[in-house]
Amino acid sequence: MFDKLAPVPIKNSKHRNLMIFSMSWFLIGTWVDASAHSYLNGDLESFFTPWHAVLYSGYAFSVLSTMYIKNSIKDYRIDIGVLGAVIFGIGGGLDLLWHTFLGIEQGVEPLVSPSHLMLFLGAFLMLAYVFASRPNKESLDTPAVITVGAAFSLITFITQFLHPYLNVGEFFWYGIEELAAGSLFFQALLASMIFVFIIRFKPTKNQIFIMYTVSFLYLSFHSVLGDQELLVAKLFWGVLFGYLGSQITNWYYNTESKQKMQIATSLVAGAYGLLFVLYLFAASIYFEQEMVWRFYGLGGLVTVPLLFGYMIGGLGVSPVTKEIINN
Repeated sequence: MFDKLAPVPIKNSKHRNLMIFSMSWFLIGTWVDASAHSYLNGDLESFFTPWHAVLYSGYAFSVLSTMYIKNSIKDYRIDIGVLGAVIFGIGGGLDLLWHTFLGIEQGVEPLVSPSHLMLFLGAFLMLAYVFASRPNKESLDTPAVITVGAAFSLITFITQFLHPYLNVGEFFWYGIEELAAGSLFFQALLASMIFVFIIRFKPTKNQIFIMYTVSFLYLSFHSVLGDQELLVAKLFWGVLFGYLGSQITNWYYNTESKQKMQIATSLVAGAYGLLFVLYLFAASIYFEQEMVWRFYGLGGLVTVPLLFGYMIGGLGVSPVTKEIINN
């Protein structure tokens, strides 16, 4: 069934870049809307907002540009891109009805309401179309790498109630340390899972840098309608994480260790934890909050992702031959 939905390869670089531009517009609108829900929630009374205008105009442009590309290459098949666009469109209509008759969601509700879950699924399939239509199935072009970073960002979007960079205040409140620590562990392991997925396509270290940086770039738009300095800080930390990811990738390609997959994913998760600990210190100064975590607790925010990241690396190794699973 899913093979029938596989898209035709798109080899024209201008077409590929157009797809990335349209999806970037689309996803930036998604994060801007999340920013509105976070910073302007009390002022949201209607479906028809400037933030929804950015989101749905990006969706419309993505659909129109994809229709143009498919017509240019004489591709009139129904594929995952078409399926995703239809699901998102239906979800948008249901979202309009939801807002009209049930009002604006509060708290975690916007992330788990049925209409928004349909929007998430549709957007994810549209990103999958960009990735799956890359010219060479054995390798990744830049649009495909950006798409993986965007998909990573989309997953963090739907789980933003479990994201340390978006809920850093939880780390300064007594009584919810478990939730705060769990959010860091979850996102660190997610970053290592993304590494297991993409490394099978033999990306360059620069492509790994792009992927992780792009994911944080989208994430930073969560603060666009609130604290601009936090936006810059998240982007800066994203660049740092992208750089560390690229260096881990460089080591991965140059080592002969039989455990290199597990070690690499461990380092990715550990780097995520380490950088967040540094971010936590910066946040304590910025928000003038007392650091409530002791040194061994902070150490645990790094070592637990290291240990779990090593286990995640096993997903990229054959349980029979112990060889690394390639694409």
